[in-house]
Amino acid sequence: MLSNAIQQPPRVLLFSLAAAVSLLLATAFLLSLGSPTPVEKLPAANHPPPPVSTPIIRPATDRDTRIKEWPAAPPRVACPGPGHANDGHLHETILDGLPYPRPLFGSYTTLNLSQTWLTASSRYGPYGFRSPWNSTTDWTALQNACLALNAHRLANSTALSPGQPRFRLRGADETLPPPKADDSPTPAGTASRTAIVFRAWEGYVYTPEDLANLRATTAETGLRMGGEYSVFLLVDVKNSSRGVFTSPAAYQRALEELVPAEFRGMAVLFDETLLKSWYGRVGTHDATYQIMQPLQLFGAFYPEFGHVWQLELDLRFTGHAGRYLGALEEWGRRQPRKQAAERSTWFYMEGVHGEYGELVGAVNDSVAGGGGIGWGGVKVPEISSPIGPTPPVADPREDNFEWGVGDEADFIALVPCASMPHLRDWAWRNWQRGFRARPPGWMCQPAMGRASRALLGAVHHAQAERGLAMHSEATLSSFALWHGLKLVAPPQPIFQDPRWDPAAMNEVYNGAGKVAEHKTKGMVGMANGEVMYHMSPWDEVTQAASFWWGSAFPGRIYDAWLDRAGNGTAEVPYLLWKSPDGEVYAPNMMLHPIKTNKNMPLAGDGLVWVAIGSGVVGLVLGLGGVGYWWWRRRTRRGSGSGGSYALLKRDDSD
Repeated sequence: MLSNAIQQPPRVLLFSLAAAVSLLLATAFLLSLGSPTPVEKLPAANHPPPPVSTPIIRPATDRDTRIKEWPAAPPRVACPGPGHANDGHLHETILDGLPYPRPLFGSYTTLNLSQTWLTASSRYGPYGFRSPWNSTTDWTALQNACLALNAHRLANSTALSPGQPRFRLRGADETLPPPKADDSPTPAGTASRTAIVFRAWEGYVYTPEDLANLRATTAETGLRMGGEYSVFLLVDVKNSSRGVFTSPAAYQRALEELVPAEFRGMAVLFDETLLKSWYGRVGTHDATYQIMQPLQLFGAFYPEFGHVWQLELDLRFTGHAGRYLGALEEWGRRQPRKQAAERSTWFYMEGVHGEYGELVGAVNDSVAGGGGIGWGGVKVPEISSPIGPTPPVADPREDNFEWGVGDEADFIALVPCASMPHLRDWAWRNWQRGFRARPPGWMCQPAMGRASRALLGAVHHAQAERGLAMHSEATLSSFALWHGLKLVAPPQPIFQDPRWDPAAMNEVYNGAGKVAEHKTKGMVGMANGEVMYHMSPWDEVTQAASFWWGSAFPGRIYDAWLDRAGNGTAEVPYLLWKSPDGEVYAPNMMLHPIKTNKNMPLAGDGLVWVAIGSGVVGLVLGLGGVGYWWWRRRTRRGSGSGGSYALLKRDDSD
């Protein structure tokens, strides 16, 4: 009897093993783990030699740090900051004798970005970084004063209105007019305004470093740029029972409890009740799926802004934030509309592709001079009246990359985009609402970037009136293409550690073959590297990037820059420079993500917790089944290494 029982596993064991397999598969799907596949080890690149001698540290000149003025508008009037802080001017330095770090992706020269250096104390010191701070500072009042000083040069100088919320619940019978192109273009001789919206939520713990970063970024944009930027906090009130839209008192009470005093005037609150009232047809309002819904409402209720940047609180600038964002915007203005979508899929590598113009020419060759997928918009049945401009010529081959040059970009992505129909293991590639068939969406992660008022209005109408929706990271980019609006992905500098061979990285990120040879059906002219289209086996690569949604490298750079460990003798990442006296200098770049010690990812993303919970249960059941099987057989199980993922070899030679 005992022998028979051992040879024939009881049904409960079979059930347990089946449950374990099912739960683990669900976990893999939900977390987009994919199916690991073997990859060859990537060779390390040759590292540049160290500097011959210690560089000479000198102040950067006005030429090094010049802020480009808005075309045809009067010069900016710089605005005073808090009493003991500067007004967004930074004490930047040049390190003569030290070659400026060369990023793996992107280009300083292509974007006209300053090649200057800063210490953490130089950037954050005036804003309470390891120094006293005046807690009575009112950043809303400072920004409004700056607007008043620059009113003569702005298209609209409407002030921020602290304590007077503009968001409201939707009326029971309220309907929206059809979307249209921007009906209030910037008058000649004036500058447009742009909002910078930082996403926050109830329960966010503002650490001293968070506060110093917000202060510095607000000074460098809302004050230093002559009123062209206004900074906001868009705060997700997770507890809808607060009833923030039931009375002014309830709104004010939540504001005082959730936002630091110095930023309350620039905070805009929202909750799920508000989102449901406007976007009930979509059926979901969770940040994982619809993080753009509050931004869409911001565009509708703050029409004085021609464009809106959505940024996350875990993003950092190691240089001047205003000049960095301005460089991305100016690059977008210079781009023609022709083949802009195709170019926005490429991780531009200066050392591989040559000058950016050479990449443009190669993409053009791949599409035989045609307009690409964005010429007049991507046709979708549900978008019957696109709001984008009509191409000047029917045949795009007659356009010599002139159409759109000088026009503002409707969407600026911070990382190149990917075509959703060709994604293999992105968890939300099939997620959509309201479409009769899966539309040809466009995914640009992470869910940050700059959107025009016209684009936000088009998405606002589509969701409010028709319930058309795509996942957060596909919302703005997809609607931009469907409406024939201008989409760009500037080649911002991104570093990598380990520094694998650029040719290998080009194949991993962009796909094999020369640019002009990229003619995969449905993806002609586009990059199609495995990192974007089959992500999960390449985590080891993406987590080595200085800007990627799940990378650990940005944190290591930032920790070393701030010397969080308090150990001035510790080694620093290769792109930083430590002076003999222990000061750490960082080049001009954007880092993401930077998680402060007390903050967790955005609350409410139930998908993650469901996946983790199912994974734990599956693991326990699986281990139990394996243990029983091992005990029964008393034999060693096979290694099963045929499909294992060969980890990439790290090169720590310098």
